[in-house]
Amino acid sequence: MKKQLLLFSISFVALILGSYFYFTSSDNNLNEEDARNFAIEEIEKIDKIFLADKKGTQVTLTKENKIWKVNDTYVARHKRIQTLLKTVQKVKVKQRVPKEQKQRILKNLATNNIKAEFFSKGELVKSYFIGSADGTTTGTYMLLINEDSNENYPIPFLTHLIGFEGYLTPRYEPNPNTWRDLSIFYFPKNAIQSVKLDYKESSENSFEIKLEKSKYELFHNNQKVSGNSSKIKKYLLNFKSIAAENLLISQVKDTVLKKIKKQDVWFTLSVTNFLGKTISVEGYKKKMPPGSKNSIGMPLTFDPDRFYGFCFENELAILQHYVFEPLLITKSDLE
Repeated sequence: MKKQLLLFSISFVALILGSYFYFTSSDNNLNEEDARNFAIEEIEKIDKIFLADKKGTQVTLTKENKIWKVNDTYVARHKRIQTLLKTVQKVKVKQRVPKEQKQRILKNLATNNIKAEFFSKGELVKSYFIGSADGTTTGTYMLLINEDSNENYPIPFLTHLIGFEGYLTPRYEPNPNTWRDLSIFYFPKNAIQSVKLDYKESSENSFEIKLEKSKYELFHNNQKVSGNSSKIKKYLLNFKSIAAENLLISQVKDTVLKKIKKQDVWFTLSVTNFLGKTISVEGYKKKMPPGSKNSIGMPLTFDPDRFYGFCFENELAILQHYVFEPLLITKSDLE
């Protein structure tokens, strides 16, 4: 009797362990080695990434002389690229999708996914589909593609990053605008030839700074005025790195354009570098909905945090007051 009980206990434990490893297998004990091998160890060799969703949104990221570009046109955000590369290198299988959920997950992946392809010197290294998060939003469903046959593996997996609480889908976002470096002014070494700031409704506050004979001079209405050299130099340091919050596209952009056409320009700011290239921003205040009030109940006409601006050669963007406030001073502040 004791022998039978012992054999039953061993069999029962073996069944429990088998079930556990089937449903919560780690990388080291899954049988489907090829189907769950999402990570790319030698991530430094990747020089091209293609991302696309089912809606037709897509982006191609390419590395040229250590600089990543978006659709061969714009410089990419360094931090965003590094986050994706780290994800691609460190992604792990959290658990196998239970059999009873497999068909549902596969159906969801077929109708709502982002496809990611990674290349090195023209050769496809890895490709897979990224789906939605699980119920706890701490795992992300993924399905690997066989690079040799270009066919999908039959088994989806729940993936994650060790030490990261959240799902990974946003890191593979295929919208090109989310990858662009939105730096408007970038003068870390103060290579500025001139700055011109015009306020349409208060021209007395407008000014221009020009470099003449190795010295920055202050101008108003094309006439040189007395300026404080130390204040001018300190002001120019604010152009070290200024970026937009995001770009407006499609219907949102069209709606905003209709609104600001009825408004006057708030300011026009232009900066010319030593090579003669001029970068300009045309700002418009962002109106608040009727009846808006601040934290103490006072009426708010304009958004105190954000405004609209045309930049990047006439693209419409959301800009932050906090970021631009050091730039939007008046002539008297430099005297």
